[in-house]
Amino acid sequence: MRGTSELKRFIEHTKKDPALAAQLAQFGVEQWGDEHLPVDIDIAKVIELAQDHGYDFDQSDVLKSQCEHLHSFWMFEMENSFVARRFMARIQLRIDRASTETQEIDYYRY
Repeated sequence: MRGTSELKRFIEHTKKDPALAAQLAQFGVEQWGDEHLPVDIDIAKVIELAQDHGYDFDQSDVLKSQCEHLHSFWMFEMENSFVARRFMARIQLRIDRASTETQEIDYYRY
């Protein structure tokens, strides 16, 4: 648990320190999440840099954080897709119930 909180503290510190952020950019860290590191980074170099600045976390803390945030992102996208599909079905129902003057629309194509 300590490693996870150290990782969050490191990310918060880095967002406030342009010099440290510039160093991280060398390791492939270009975009930050709220409390996680991007997936395509050199984890070992990021951990080494963090340790040089007094933060203590390891690869498992980084991977756990990445997985948690990817899961959260996945759930958000899935919930949005269900809402979108439900509303598209309601639109299709209106079209199906409309007069024959309405041009047929297949909402599966959009």
